[in-house]
Amino acid sequence: MAAFSSGQKWKEFFAKTTQLPPAFEREHSAPDVSTPLRISINTIEGLIGKSEAEKQPDYQVFVSLYDLSYRQFFGKQWVGPLLAPQGGGAKRPKLKYNQNLYFHTSIHNANIVAVVEVVAVTQAGPFNQKRVSCGWGIIRVFNEEKKSQEASAQGNVLPAQKVKLNYGTPRAIFFMDDPVEENEFLKPIPDCTLSFTVTKHKPMYAVLSLIPENMLVGGHDIIPGLVGGENQNVDALKKPKSLNRMPIQINNLRIQLPPTIEKFEEELCEALHRDREGMENKKLPGISISIQERRLIVGVHNGLNYLEKPETMYLDVYDEATKSLKPQSSPNLRRSKRFHTSQRSLNSTDSAATCLVVKNKIELNEVIDDPMCAVLFTLEYVVGHKISEEEKKLSQSISKAHTQNVFVRWGVWHPITQTNSHAVQVSFHGGPIKFPDESFLFKMPNTKMQNSEASKFAGGTITLQWERGDGLAGEPLPLSQLIQPGSMTSMRSDADDNVLMDSPTGRKPPTGKRGPGHQVPQQSMIQPEMAASVYAGMMQQQMQPPMMPPGYPYMPMQQPMYGFGQSYQKSPRSTVRVSTEMQEIPCQPFHAPIMALPPQPNRQQGLSRAAYTKLYSTDFPAIVDANGEPPEVIDVQKPWEVNLHREIQDPLQCNEIVFQFLAFDRPSAIETSATEYGNTVFFTFQFYRLPQVTTERVMLCKPKNELVSDHTSMPFIIHRLEKDHPGAAGLQIKYMMDPTYMKPGEMQMFLQHLTQQILYIDIWDGESLFLIGQCAVDLKYLCRNGHEAVQSTFELDVMKTEYEEASSKVMGNDTLAQYPGYKTWLNGKLHFRMANVGYLVDHKVQIETPISVLNKSHVVISQTAGNISYPGGSLEDGSSTKKTGLTSKKKVVRAHHIAEKNRELAQLLSTHNDQMIPEKDETPQEQDSEKRRKLARMEALRQKQGIDNKFNTVLAFKTEKQERMKDYKTLEIYRLQTKKDGIMNMLSQSISTEHTINPSFGTPEFFEFVLKNPFNVKQTITIEHEDADLKVITDAREWRFFKQLNGVTTQVEEDMFNKEATSQYPQVFLRPKETVQIPFKYLTFLTDNSVQNGPLDSDKALKDDTRRKTMQPLQTRFVRVLFKGEDEKAISILQLKIEPQPHVVNQTLRFYHPEQTFFKKSIRIPGSQNLSGPPGGPGTVQFFVRCSDSNVIAECKPTQSGDPVDVFIKAALAASPQIKHFFVCIYSDPFLSHPVQVWQLYIHALQKVDVSCVEGQTSRFNLLLRGTQAARLVRSFSSNPREMQLFPSEQFLLASGAVHELSVAVRPMKEGTKQFHLNVVDVECHQLIRTWLICVTCQPPTISRAFELQLPVGGGKGSNKKITYTNPYPHRREYHVLSSREDLIQFRENHFIVEGGETYTIGLKFIPIMKPGVAEILVFINDEDDKNEETFKITATYR
Repeated sequence: MAAFSSGQKWKEFFAKTTQLPPAFEREHSAPDVSTPLRISINTIEGLIGKSEAEKQPDYQVFVSLYDLSYRQFFGKQWVGPLLAPQGGGAKRPKLKYNQNLYFHTSIHNANIVAVVEVVAVTQAGPFNQKRVSCGWGIIRVFNEEKKSQEASAQGNVLPAQKVKLNYGTPRAIFFMDDPVEENEFLKPIPDCTLSFTVTKHKPMYAVLSLIPENMLVGGHDIIPGLVGGENQNVDALKKPKSLNRMPIQINNLRIQLPPTIEKFEEELCEALHRDREGMENKKLPGISISIQERRLIVGVHNGLNYLEKPETMYLDVYDEATKSLKPQSSPNLRRSKRFHTSQRSLNSTDSAATCLVVKNKIELNEVIDDPMCAVLFTLEYVVGHKISEEEKKLSQSISKAHTQNVFVRWGVWHPITQTNSHAVQVSFHGGPIKFPDESFLFKMPNTKMQNSEASKFAGGTITLQWERGDGLAGEPLPLSQLIQPGSMTSMRSDADDNVLMDSPTGRKPPTGKRGPGHQVPQQSMIQPEMAASVYAGMMQQQMQPPMMPPGYPYMPMQQPMYGFGQSYQKSPRSTVRVSTEMQEIPCQPFHAPIMALPPQPNRQQGLSRAAYTKLYSTDFPAIVDANGEPPEVIDVQKPWEVNLHREIQDPLQCNEIVFQFLAFDRPSAIETSATEYGNTVFFTFQFYRLPQVTTERVMLCKPKNELVSDHTSMPFIIHRLEKDHPGAAGLQIKYMMDPTYMKPGEMQMFLQHLTQQILYIDIWDGESLFLIGQCAVDLKYLCRNGHEAVQSTFELDVMKTEYEEASSKVMGNDTLAQYPGYKTWLNGKLHFRMANVGYLVDHKVQIETPISVLNKSHVVISQTAGNISYPGGSLEDGSSTKKTGLTSKKKVVRAHHIAEKNRELAQLLSTHNDQMIPEKDETPQEQDSEKRRKLARMEALRQKQGIDNKFNTVLAFKTEKQERMKDYKTLEIYRLQTKKDGIMNMLSQSISTEHTINPSFGTPEFFEFVLKNPFNVKQTITIEHEDADLKVITDAREWRFFKQLNGVTTQVEEDMFNKEATSQYPQVFLRPKETVQIPFKYLTFLTDNSVQNGPLDSDKALKDDTRRKTMQPLQTRFVRVLFKGEDEKAISILQLKIEPQPHVVNQTLRFYHPEQTFFKKSIRIPGSQNLSGPPGGPGTVQFFVRCSDSNVIAECKPTQSGDPVDVFIKAALAASPQIKHFFVCIYSDPFLSHPVQVWQLYIHALQKVDVSCVEGQTSRFNLLLRGTQAARLVRSFSSNPREMQLFPSEQFLLASGAVHELSVAVRPMKEGTKQFHLNVVDVECHQLIRTWLICVTCQPPTISRAFELQLPVGGGKGSNKKITYTNPYPHRREYHVLSSREDLIQFRENHFIVEGGETYTIGLKFIPIMKPGVAEILVFINDEDDKNEETFKITATYR
């Protein structure tokens, strides 16, 4: 469906939705059940093409419903898109139309056909089109639908049907009898056929209420209330879904009709009286019309039809002067003269306060969350006619036989576009305009002498209060406010995309037409000069042509425009539909999405040449290669292409990575505030898989002998601290990446890591421990590309980001970039140098494996399938055979003393206990080692003393022999017990295959294991393993996807695994000697989420170290996969060796949130409008999110194509100062093949303090600081010293166990919600003691005076102004003056003293700006306590 913009008005859309009613007998004899049908127009062949001199035309198809029995068209004609032919040649082109038409009808008759006409459209000029009919035909809709049902009942699919197209125009069908196909005047076009299918479309049952009956709609037409309207390439009616429906309640509804209710009704009765005189062509005495009832019909309409049956509410006349209700109807005819006389005698004061009211509330349950969904109000009067004496004899009651229903006014209200306004005014319309109930309306008053604003309410107004059905509205407004015309403003908002499927139903949608339950035809009064011909015109409506689509003159269907349906159900109060099902109502998210924008690593240089000369003349540490030469310099402004294969083949395999921090440049705006806390900073970053680095504090110093006049143009040189004094210039960090000490094949992973990764560096203030900002540098400049050494220098932008609860608009500030939910700005520049120096590998150290790794194979062949002979080996586990892929190594097993190889046996032997060297425990104790040392010395002394006479005595010989025999028996028993296990271990090695994978976080590793059934009988193989990250791919689609992704050319077998097995492991059936490929996928989200929060105890650090070793994500692990047969014995074993590699991080985000709460944020993926994901429904795409922390919820909902993608994060935070650290992977496919984004998130849990204050006024509060176990010298710091001051601001001693009080003064200069941070830092150890999150809610001040002025761009005359202030107090007062925009205005004096009652002149100086615009400046005048006395508003226009 085509998307409907929020600016298109409802009435404009309604004016284009005219349709013709069916025959009266058809409509009123049809059942209530409507059947949805779909007509698919496929191809049109054999069209008459162009001549040689003409251009090739485009073709368009028109389809209409026609009743052969009554010879009339009905419904709404469908106009197809304009398409060019494809194939068939120029003379007989072929049109591949492929369009679906949908409609539903309750008229089930074989004589209902669809008339199809093909029109050729040629561009005759720039603004003129020539249309020629190329043929027409009819489709027997219900005959074809019956054939389709019979075919589906037999399990067959009905093929496409064909119908011949005929010469001429469809207008000829008016003169043809049924059967039309056999008419003698019908001439078919040779070889011209239309291919189509007609089927029953059951999914359309859910949205029948949105589409009128007998209305032909296409898959790309506008259907308000239907999901999928934003994508014109998707057929939204193929699987339609309705938008959410919400109930609303309308209260305090009042109607005003100008000039007054009495005058309006008097004019209405007089106009009806004159109309009756003209119709009866005779003069009637007096006034023959009286008001019987006043009704208000309320219904929900989507521009096409009513969504539910409208409700009829009875109106009462309310007199504001007497606070009472007047009679419902006017007096009877016997006292009508007296009644009208009394009405004329009423004074204007009473009449002006009279209105029509609805006593009961109105409840509507079918309001759809769509801007085009409107609530229609129709004002209806029931009038009675005076009858003569002759007519009295025929009728006993006036109200039964001589009443008439007259529509006088109607109005439209859009509740969805006014969700923030609960008091609404709706203007009435009338006169000869198109009306949803298809009736005439009473005339509108003449507004030629009125302005456009007053003419909006000329027809009358409805004033109401409304709320959602769940009662979310506020208190009702007083009547005086409700009945003021033009006092309420209209607000608009876009429609919500949430959808809710309706329950399928076959009932027809409700109609707004009035039924024939009244004896007098319905009408309302139009202009007096047309009154005499109203009833005659009603009789001639059958011959009036309806509104046709523009540009189509070929089928002037002579049908009635107006019809009458069933009458409304009238009740004295509104009826509420009771539903037992819970329905979701639209809800605005409480968390606005924020944008994930990574810092840009490459920026243009910003210093002058003189500044660069001074900077690089500083004595920074020199970087040289192995020959003492400076490295090759890389120009970072030019592209640097990296060849990974060349890097792997480089003979200089040792890489010395050097990072140098040279200088830091602060912006001039923050230089003053930053120097208040000192000039020290430190850096944190993590390189490769090495531990995170927190550098030492370094000092920022200005260069010596600086000759630059502008002090802000020269950056601060970074110096190392030596006893709180600056030392050597520059901070240098080195990493030696030697493959000798790395895992086998890890060097290739390291080089690949350099080509893909970005290094994120956090800069922290060394005194306050606040984050200054973050910068990023691309590590690909460390690749040497064949050089011995390379170096590159960067000026990295240090970006600071603050995330807000609600976005706010800032005018005239270029340094701020505003986005929803956050703001980011430049907070400095870091001068950074990095280098890579290559060295040869030390050949003295033996390397077991080659440095470069062969291309990994995704097909692993088992021992049983590859017929590989087993080379043998030892029965001991320590010398088991190892294989890598399909290669094998020759093993040499030497004899060893069994006691030396088996510790368990050595403990059983008695003779050799003294000869055994005890192995070290994992956690040896000092007393045990000392005891063993003393026992060893004592035994050595005894052996030395008794070595000469050891075997001299017979008793000693017998004792030695007994001990040896005892050991031999022990060995024999142990050998018999372990022989079975050793043999089984040897046999298992003969069927074992080892495979090595190198996965990274969030990136799957795919491989196939070739398994063969070694037996001559069939086997059901069970695949068992205990690793949760390793999975067997049982879905054929996923298997095929990974094979195509990795270039594996083996075949995919559908339904290979037994899905009905009761085992928890996958099973596969193998025939004798059959070989299959078993697909595996290893995907892990295990990574290091730990954060260094501070120093720990030594015992606790030892325990955490042990736990970290066991759960280290980058440690090598082994997984054993067993392929067991039906006898539970393994036929093949896969030894999977997992060597993880570090992963890539695309973005690092840092948040601050209150402790002991849930962190909830929606993070928007940058550039997500251009990302393509898998289809998640009609016109939607789906992205998938996984998190490294199982306690964190990360999800991404389906979105429309082209819409931004938001990732929702929910995490529970602990007590302050805990930091939650985790990673998030975002995938664009359901099989999680490769992450498109990897985010690293830090969430700081802080203690929250809520403060409410007024803009420009100081609010004070106190915080309690509790001392630690030892006394500390501390200092408090504010993240924004200009708006939040702390007392004491200097260092103070925090005694152990004592409670200290901190005084905080907050003066925000901008309304809205803002967050400040407060840190208490140990100035000696530079440790964070306590931190708070100050959440400030700032209210705007009361404006006492307002000024406007115009200033020239660039300054000049008129930049100095004066304003006066009078002291309202009788005594002397001191005042302080400040502004909300210090960058635009300055004061002559910031404080002044004024005597009581005197006036003081405040001098203003406006700072010149260089671009035009408008700025609002607030001037605050505060007293001695900084409380706001007055606030002036200055609106400055720069031209």
